[in-house]
Amino acid sequence: MIQIELNQELLKGGMRFPEKRLVQVAHEVSKALKLKRKHNISAAFLSEKEMKKLNLHHRGKNSVTDVLSFTLNNEDYFGEILFSYEQAKRQAKEMKHSVRDEITFLMVHGLLHVFGFDHEKPLDAKKMFPLQTQILLKLGVDPRI
Repeated sequence: MIQIELNQELLKGGMRFPEKRLVQVAHEVSKALKLKRKHNISAAFLSEKEMKKLNLHHRGKNSVTDVLSFTLNNEDYFGEILFSYEQAKRQAKEMKHSVRDEITFLMVHGLLHVFGFDHEKPLDAKKMFPLQTQILLKLGVDPRI
């Protein structure tokens, strides 16, 4: 079972990701991955400046990214997911869907990365993307985001 601790201090009231939705995402990903034990995940929204800096440091890309995820596997947290709200908002506008759906998509995507899934190689993508699609459909989100 996944338990997500989400830091939304950077966001104003109406921008915050609903707690109920957070629980739904954690539940559906836990079910899809058949997780038995508790996995604590730390998640936070960061400024674009911070995301750009971390993206350069960890991925060698000098640009803002929408989500970064890390497997920590320490005694407090199994993993960490970081989001850029502003980037998610831009992407939602471009794709003509809600910011809530975009963040749901990014959260599912980030969680799958934390649990070892990747999509850099075609064979890995064939494992990750169908699972991601399955989870998003259960959550009522169009997987073509």
